[in-house]
Amino acid sequence: MCGIYGFAGFKEEGLLDRMGRVIRHRGPDGQGRYEAPEGVPFSMGMQRLSIIDLEGGWQPVFNEDQSIAICYNGETYNYVELREELEAKGHQFRTHSDTECVVHGYEEWGIEGVLQRMNGMFGFCLYDARKREFFIARDRCGQKPMYYHHANGRFLFGSEAKSILQSQHYTAEVNLEAIDPYLTLRNVPEPATMFKGIYKLPTSHYLHYKLADNSLKIARYWEVPLLDARTAKYKSDGEYFEALEHLFYDSVRLCMRSDVPVGAYLSAGVDSSLTVAAMTRYSSNINTYSVGFDSPVDETPAARETAAFLGTKHHEIICQPEDFDLLPKIVWHMDRPVGDALLIAFYKLAEGASKDLKVVLGGEGADEAFAGYSFQGVITKVEKMRRMIPGVTSIAAPIFAATPPGILNKFFTFPADLGSQGKKRVVEFLSKYSGRDLNHNFNALRTLWSQDERRDTYSEKFKNLATDAWMAKEKEKDKHGPFLDRLLKLQYDEWLQDWALIRQDKNTMAHSLEYRLPFLDHRLIELAFTMPAHLKINKGTDKFIERQLADKVFPQHIARRQKIPFYLPVEYFLDQPQFKSLVAETLNPDAVKKRGYFDPAKVTRLLENMRSTREFVYCKQVMSLVVLELWHRVFVDKSIRFD
Repeated sequence: MCGIYGFAGFKEEGLLDRMGRVIRHRGPDGQGRYEAPEGVPFSMGMQRLSIIDLEGGWQPVFNEDQSIAICYNGETYNYVELREELEAKGHQFRTHSDTECVVHGYEEWGIEGVLQRMNGMFGFCLYDARKREFFIARDRCGQKPMYYHHANGRFLFGSEAKSILQSQHYTAEVNLEAIDPYLTLRNVPEPATMFKGIYKLPTSHYLHYKLADNSLKIARYWEVPLLDARTAKYKSDGEYFEALEHLFYDSVRLCMRSDVPVGAYLSAGVDSSLTVAAMTRYSSNINTYSVGFDSPVDETPAARETAAFLGTKHHEIICQPEDFDLLPKIVWHMDRPVGDALLIAFYKLAEGASKDLKVVLGGEGADEAFAGYSFQGVITKVEKMRRMIPGVTSIAAPIFAATPPGILNKFFTFPADLGSQGKKRVVEFLSKYSGRDLNHNFNALRTLWSQDERRDTYSEKFKNLATDAWMAKEKEKDKHGPFLDRLLKLQYDEWLQDWALIRQDKNTMAHSLEYRLPFLDHRLIELAFTMPAHLKINKGTDKFIERQLADKVFPQHIARRQKIPFYLPVEYFLDQPQFKSLVAETLNPDAVKKRGYFDPAKVTRLLENMRSTREFVYCKQVMSLVVLELWHRVFVDKSIRFD
C-alpha cells in the first residue's frame, strides 16, 4: 500500500517532492521517483508502505531493459500465481514484490490483458519509454482512489487530490455543479469532484496518455456482469453454496498474503464475522478491532462476543465527544466532502489498529453483492407489488403518510427511528416511484435532501442548482437483467467507491494502515450475479446464502444475529460542548451568509429542528453542511491547514 503521484507535459522545480511530502502518511517507509530520460516531460513518484518484499520491493520497478517503469499503490493478491506464469514464459524477476508482476504482465499481455488477470486493489502508473506514453489504472471496485487534472497540455495525477494542489499551475476552485449531487448523495459521484478541473479516474477504467500530443483516452476493462432475465438458467442452490464457500475462503487466503502481521476489523455483522472466522483457518494469532460510541446502538458487546467465540485478541475503540474536534483534520485527509459523522469512527478505528499492525481485513462489499441493505429489500418489494397491481404505489403513498412513524419503524431496518423526515422520504418515494428511472428511485430512497428541500435551503442565487439532471440513468443494456441484480449493479457505479470505500481508504491511510476486503474479489462478485434472487433475499432475510455459510461456523445466536445498522449516533452528542461548538462555528448565520450557497434563516431553522426533535435525518443533514463548510475552509479558503 502506497501513494503515487506525477505529472506530464511540463516541468516544475520541486513539484515531485512536494506531491510526495503532502501524502507521506500513505507511505512513511520510503520514497521512490522516476523522471523520464532525454528531457521527456514526465515524472512520477511514490510513498511506500512496506507490506510485501520488505527489503527488495522499492519503486519504481522496471522490466529487464528498464524501458518500462511503474509506480504502484495497493496489492495484487494473486501475484504468486502471476509470477509463476510469467517466469514460465521467460520473464526474469529482480524482486519478490507483487508490483513487478504488473510490469512483466504488461509486456506479455498488454494493458487490458494484465488488468483482467489481476486480483486485487490498486492504482498505478506504468510508463513505456519506447512509446513515450503511460497508463494509469484503477482496480475493479475502486478501493484505491485516483485523481487527475488535464488542462493546457499539462497533466497531473495522484492517489490524493492534495498532491495535485501542490502545482503552481492549479489553484483550488469549487466545482459549483457538484454541490447539488453532494447534498443528494452526501458524496460527489465520479468522475466529478468538488474541485473544479480535478476528476476521478472511474472505477475499473484505465487512462492512456500519449506524450507526443498530450492526448488521453479512458477505457473500461471490467464491469459487473448481468444475466438476461428472459433466458437466465440457474444451477442448484447447493452448487452455488459450494462455489461460494470455496471462493470466499480462497479470497481470504489471498488477502492474507503479507510479509507483516494481518489483523481485522470486527463488527457485529455477519460479513466481518465470517471474514475473521476464515482468517483463523490460516493463522492462530489474529488481532481484531471494533469501534463504539457508548450508546444504545453500540455494537461492541456483540462484536466482543464474536471475538471470544473465535479466540481473537480483541480491542475496542470508543468515540468520545472530544473526537468531533478531529473533523477538520479528517476532512483534510478525505480530500473530498463526505457528509457523514461516521468518518470520525473510521478515523479512530484506524488509529487504534495502526498502533499494532500495518494490515487489516474487513467485511465491506458483501452488502452490495448479496443484498444486505434494507432499501434493496424495500425497492424489491415495491417493484413486485407494482407489477402485480399497477398504480399501487400511488395508492400506498397517502396510506403511509397517515401512518405514525412508530408503526412504520417496524417495516424498515433504519439506523434510528424513522421520524417525520424519514417518513416523508418513504411517502415521496412511493408517490413518484412509477415515473422514475431505477437509479432515481434508488437515490430517492436513500437521500437525506429531497430536491424540494435543497431548493428551499439554497440562497436565491443558487436555487437553480436543485435538479436531478446530473443523475445518471440505468444503462439500457442492463434493463433486461433480473430486477434485484439491476438494483445491485447500480451500486458499483457510485455508491460503493464514492461512499463506502473512500471513507475507509482515506482514514486507514491517514494512519499508514492497509485495508483489504475479501468480498471485493471480482470472482465472488461475478458468482453473486449468477445467483437467483432468493439466495440473496429470502422471506425477509437478507444475504441469505451468506448467512447459510455463517450457520456452518457460528452458533445460531451469532450467525442469525439481527442486523445492527452501523452509524455514529449524532443525537447522543448534541448537548456536548464539542459538537455544539463545531456547529456554531461552521453554520452560524454570518458563516452561512459569507459562503453564499444557503439561506441563513433556513439553516437556522434546520438547526432548531435538529435540537428540538433529535431526529436522525435532521442530524445527518446538519452534518452534511458542517463537512461541506469544513472542506471549503481547508482546501479553498486555506484558513485551516495541516500540510
